[in-house]
Amino acid sequence: MSIKDSALRFATAVENELIATRADQMEAAEALTVRINGVANHVKELRDEVGTLKETQGQMLEILIDIQRRVS
Repeated sequence: MSIKDSALRFATAVENELIATRADQMEAAEALTVRINGVANHVKELRDEVGTLKETQGQMLEILIDIQRRVS
């Protein structure tokens, strides 16, 4: 095998490794994006639940105040 052939094989191997590395990075980035979006959706759901709980708490407070007025 000549030096030229060895150099071409080496360059091809390096190029293939770079392509594989970039593909791995893209897969990791996609997986991370999916996880981040999942967390964001979960945070939105929790925020909505907190809002609902605050509304319920306000309604309960109004009921308690009404009961307190009736008892007084």
